[in-house]
Amino acid sequence: MLAAVALHLDSDRNGVPGLSHVENIEWGRIVSNLLLIQNVVKPGSIINVLWSLPYEVQMYLFLPIMFLWISRRRIPAQFLCVVWALSALLAFGHMQLSWGNGYFVALHRLNVVQYFPNFLPGIIAFRIGHLAKIKSFLWLPFIILLVIAYVLIPHAVVGWTLCLLLGIAIPCFGEITTPWLRWISRRIATYSYGIYLSHQFAIWFVSDRMGSFPIWSRTAVLVVFLVGLPVALYHGIEKPMIKIGVRAAEKWSAKHAAVSAVA
Repeated sequence: MLAAVALHLDSDRNGVPGLSHVENIEWGRIVSNLLLIQNVVKPGSIINVLWSLPYEVQMYLFLPIMFLWISRRRIPAQFLCVVWALSALLAFGHMQLSWGNGYFVALHRLNVVQYFPNFLPGIIAFRIGHLAKIKSFLWLPFIILLVIAYVLIPHAVVGWTLCLLLGIAIPCFGEITTPWLRWISRRIATYSYGIYLSHQFAIWFVSDRMGSFPIWSRTAVLVVFLVGLPVALYHGIEKPMIKIGVRAAEKWSAKHAAVSAVA
C-alpha cells in the first residue's frame, strides 16, 4: 500500500478499475488503509484487490477464540453447523435492514458480520477431522463445480452455502499424492500472498508505463513480473518477517512455560 502511495497510484480513479496515477491521495484514505479499517470508515481500498483484507484481519480476532472454545469443550461439528445457520441468519438480516442515518449507519458499516458464514466452515472442517473417504483426484473437479455455481449465481447466500459445503467436504478428501502436483501447489501456496499483492502493480506497469511498447514485449515483461515479484517479495520481506514472528512466539512460549513451571 505504501508503495502505491509513493508512486501516486490509486484504484478506481479516472475511470480505471485498477491502479492509475493520481495527483493526490487523501490522508483519511491512507490512514484507514494502513489500519485496515477501510470497510468501516468506507474510503475504499487504495489497492482494490485488498478490499477483503480488513475482513480477514477482523475475523482473525474472533476465530482463535472459536478454535479454543471447540477444542476445550469438544463441541461437535453438528452443533457448529447450527452456529453457522444462525450466523447466516444474522448476516442475511444485516444485509436486508435499512439503516437510515446516524448511529445505525455506523452499525451498518460493521458489515464484517456478513462474512461470518464464509469463515465458520473452516472451523467446522477442523472439528470434523480428516476422514479421507473420497479419492483425491476428485478434489479439483469439486472445486471447479463450486466456482461455476457461484459464477452462475453470484449471490451472498449462495457463497455462504458453497463455503459450508467446502468446509464439510475438505476432511472427506484424501491427500493428493502426485509429486508434480504437490510441488506446484506448494510453490503457489508459498508465493500466493506476493502474487495477491503485486499483480496489480505488474498490470499497471505494462499498461501505463509500457503503453507504447509492442504487445509481445509487454507480455514478456508482465510474465516476468508476475513470477519474479512474488518470489522477490517472499524471500526479501515475507520469509524474514515470518522468522522474526516465529522467534518471538518461541520466546513467549518459553517464558510462559517457565512461569507455569514455577507456579
